[in-house]
Amino acid sequence: MHRPILILLMAAAVVAQSPTPPAFDAASIKPASPNSPLPHTFQFLPGGRLHVANTWIKFAIQQAYDLEDYQVVGGPPWLNSDDRYDIEAEAGGDATKDKMRLMLQTLLAERCQLKAHRETRELPVYKLEVAKGGPRLMPLKAGERSKCTRENSVICGIRTMAQLADWLKYVVRHPVFNRTEISGDYDVLILFDTYEAEGQPTPLGYDRPPLSTALVDQLGLRLEPTKEQIRVLVIDSVQHPSGN
Repeated sequence: MHRPILILLMAAAVVAQSPTPPAFDAASIKPASPNSPLPHTFQFLPGGRLHVANTWIKFAIQQAYDLEDYQVVGGPPWLNSDDRYDIEAEAGGDATKDKMRLMLQTLLAERCQLKAHRETRELPVYKLEVAKGGPRLMPLKAGERSKCTRENSVICGIRTMAQLADWLKYVVRHPVFNRTEISGDYDVLILFDTYEAEGQPTPLGYDRPPLSTALVDQLGLRLEPTKEQIRVLVIDSVQHPSGN
């Protein structure tokens, strides 16, 4: 057999053996109503069902690839706008969440013509560290309830340093990594100027310290800016969802 023919036959065999990407049995994507009373919802449900209401396509991409917002880069301006969609899909059987993520990738590729690739990029991040003078944290004993109220803390329910770092990334809009080496449960209470943190003018009479000061004075912690290599998904091209 001539070598070129052999190469063609081998290539055909590889193509024939390529697995078909997993896909939902049925799926619907449509623009959310501008006056929709439904909150932003994204749910992988039992029985292989996906229920999405009032959600951004970029957020759907994050969920499909199991990424944080900062790990999805590039794409057209509308991807970061307030265009929202409702998605209903059924896989049949008892598909796992991981398999449904792959199905959602297929759906986005078919309906939104999503093309993307993975890279490692150096991104600005923060390290949550212990400040000079040590931590000022209140330990929580097993079964003990938090003393958190709207008057003494911006957010309630944070008990560990990992949870605090995970919450802070939404405040500073950058990845935050816990480097405190503090274990255990604590009653994490913190008050700071949320307007300043969001880049908005602080109203008259609103007397709270900036986040950087509050972390040090109230918790004995600090955020140290640095850069780290982060795996990201680069959007090469994407379109508004096509009709169902």
